[in-house]
Amino acid sequence: MASSKIMSRRGFVAGAGAVVVCAGIGAAARFLPDTANVLRPPGSVDEDEFMARCIHCERCISVCPTDILEPAGIEVGVLQVRTPVVSFAKDCCTFCQKCYEVCPTEAIVPSDPYVPVPGRIGVAEVQPDRCLAFYTRGSCGVCVENCPYGAVSFDEDRLPVVDEDLCNGCGTCERDCPANVLTSFSGGSERGIIVVTERTHAEEGGAL
Repeated sequence: MASSKIMSRRGFVAGAGAVVVCAGIGAAARFLPDTANVLRPPGSVDEDEFMARCIHCERCISVCPTDILEPAGIEVGVLQVRTPVVSFAKDCCTFCQKCYEVCPTEAIVPSDPYVPVPGRIGVAEVQPDRCLAFYTRGSCGVCVENCPYGAVSFDEDRLPVVDEDLCNGCGTCERDCPANVLTSFSGGSERGIIVVTERTHAEEGGAL
């Protein structure tokens, strides 16, 4: 009987400790430095606030009809593990709002793809070292032709340029870019246009 009581006390203490640890992790999300520089679902609030609200429930990931949301791994930061991040390897975002509809904490709010800021996923950036149009002028214009929001156009040299005021980061250009296929013989695996976070865009000299 005494042994049973000791085990019960140990179980209670262990359980209480687990609760404290979990609560501490949740609270720390608001105060620890943000280490994630990743694409979030459309309509996501600012990263610090997102981490304070997101409960890692993965509902947004489960309802995404184009399967572009996936759980973050440990490489983006301990507190960010299993939070939703966007990948355009498979498809693009249609701004269907399903992720907003299922989010229980308002980490994701309504967004308008035709009014990109606030709430856009990121900003498309042309990669001159990968873009086929930079190898042979006029050889490719897939991103220009396929952008559903008119955010990508040709300049006077017939090189693709992005209008960041129109770009919502939907990822259509990145998904459709053929550079990773046509340069695979030389070991290329990256596309000639990619969507980057607002932070990355600003650090690279963007006007955000």
